[in-house]
Amino acid sequence: MDVKEKVKELVRQAVEAYMSEQGNSQEKPTITVLLNYFSSNPELILKAVTEVKQSFTVKLVASKEWEELLKGEQDVLSLDQADYRQLEKLWNFTDLLILPVASFQLVSKLALMVDDDRTSHTAIQFQLLGKPIVIAHNEVELGVYQQILAPHSVQKKLQSYLRTTQKDQVKWVPLKQLLRTAKEQHQQYKDKQPLIMAKHIEHAARENVKTITVPKESKITPVAKDMAREMKIEIQKET
Repeated sequence: MDVKEKVKELVRQAVEAYMSEQGNSQEKPTITVLLNYFSSNPELILKAVTEVKQSFTVKLVASKEWEELLKGEQDVLSLDQADYRQLEKLWNFTDLLILPVASFQLVSKLALMVDDDRTSHTAIQFQLLGKPIVIAHNEVELGVYQQILAPHSVQKKLQSYLRTTQKDQVKWVPLKQLLRTAKEQHQQYKDKQPLIMAKHIEHAARENVKTITVPKESKITPVAKDMAREMKIEIQKET
């Protein structure tokens, strides 16, 4: 191979490497979208889900009623038939949970950490792993007549529950702001810097955990590093 051919080959390899890096950098983040509750306007909900799928790789989970509306969609996980391991993969391997439609039942269960159904259990597991939850509040926002006629105690209770969930990092937004908020929350999740301390290594040792996977930007105290080394516990940072 002469010099010119060698140069061409090197250029080709460099271009392929660059394109590969660009493709990897543009890979869509993977998130979960869960459809369970009644909506007065399901067409708008499905439109919002379609918009979300343009920016994220979506693991779609749906109740039987929503499955009927999603005919034609591929890889929809049935909320009613999914086993625990299938649901566990969602909170372990996706970055964020979106609920495009909610209910008063969900508001109260999240506020009180009641996980006695699959939807609330899944949401609480996302919370316990520090992963963002974004919920459209359209179906739980009181209308004008409800605001006029509902007892003050009921309205106060609803607002109290919503504030509690907001303190727990659940974002309640209008449906039209769902995608924008999801992008913002996902970026914040990727940028956060948890502090790994000795007490976390001790807890891992008690549970016989040999590898801890933490966010890329996590900070690890020197004592935690030394303890992990002594206890032969590997701390891996996400890529």
